Amino acid sequence: MPGYPTHRSWQSFDRVRLTDEPGMRLKQTMRKLLIFLLLLLASASFAQFVAPQLSSKDAVRIHEFYNLISQVAEQVWPNWIKTPAPLLLVTEETEFLTHFAHPPEDFKKIADDLYARPRHFPTGMQATFPAFGPPSVIVIGEAEDTEAKRSTPWLFVLMHEHFHQLQDSQPGFFEAVKELGLAHGDETGMWMLNYPFPYEKPELDQSFAQLRDLLVEALQEQNDKKFRLKAQRYAAERKKFFSALSPEDRKYLSFQLWKEGIARYVQIKSAEAAAQYRPAPEFAALSDYEAFGSYAARARSDTLNELRQADLAKWQRVVVYSFGAGEGLLLDRFSPKWRDGYFRQLFTLDPYFEN
Repeated sequence: MPGYPTHRSWQSFDRVRLTDEPGMRLKQTMRKLLIFLLLLLASASFAQFVAPQLSSKDAVRIHEFYNLISQVAEQVWPNWIKTPAPLLLVTEETEFLTHFAHPPEDFKKIADDLYARPRHFPTGMQATFPAFGPPSVIVIGEAEDTEAKRSTPWLFVLMHEHFHQLQDSQPGFFEAVKELGLAHGDETGMWMLNYPFPYEKPELDQSFAQLRDLLVEALQEQNDKKFRLKAQRYAAERKKFFSALSPEDRKYLSFQLWKEGIARYVQIKSAEAAAQYRPAPEFAALSDYEAFGSYAARARSDTLNELRQADLAKWQRVVVYSFGAGEGLLLDRFSPKWRDGYFRQLFTLDPYFEN
């Protein structure tokens, strides 16, 4: 091995005669032996170190996610394609970070635009937040470890999370969230999940059920004239429902519908746009692949079925996903240009139902 003593040099070393300067010769010999041992130990350590590898399946999935953005983002939402999309994939032992300009120091580069570190987050993680400072990062486990379970649904969950990156990237977004005044001292962001909304209040639960049924009825109406009348009735009842809430409760529910509900809507619309797009052969070859058109039809129908069963008292915050998505789908027919003003008035869909 280059740089290491050969067998012949060791024979010469054995024959060294300590003659004129035995102390000096002995020190030199011991120094050489020490250097050799250090090199040998370093070589052994290097041989034992194995750089973490991204599995081929995960690599194909991630590559398809970025392909999908380039194909459908602009069809689904204006200027979405310009939004940075850093991703942290959480596996059993390792986290892989990509599309992040300046990774933290504990990440080691293992490939072009791919960094790794030992796992910090749970393997079932599914969230978007500024984990390393802006921009917000999608932090997600492998498909098998998340609710998606399979490659195609997992891909569109990523589109849902990528829309959160668009939301978070709006100027003054996080300052505006603070100005809602709903955190009450909680600086972790957990108030978004744990806010004490009166889900189980009987009269509120009953009013919500009536409003839910009106929304479903309007969404199912095929006749344009009848749809218009049902949508107007829904808008009127929606105003009454929100008027009965306290100011903070109204802000919280509006925020959740605006943020999570519309992200679910975008998940559906992304799948429907992707139905016209052919995935990479490597992605289509995955054993758990589902055709985009098939998933798109299922994504919409599953959300509508979820909406029909939405139970405020039992499901609590979870109702905002299907309910907000239903409102987005309603607005596509009721006020087709509604997306143009979505970011002009943050955290509420009220303006689209008041006019």
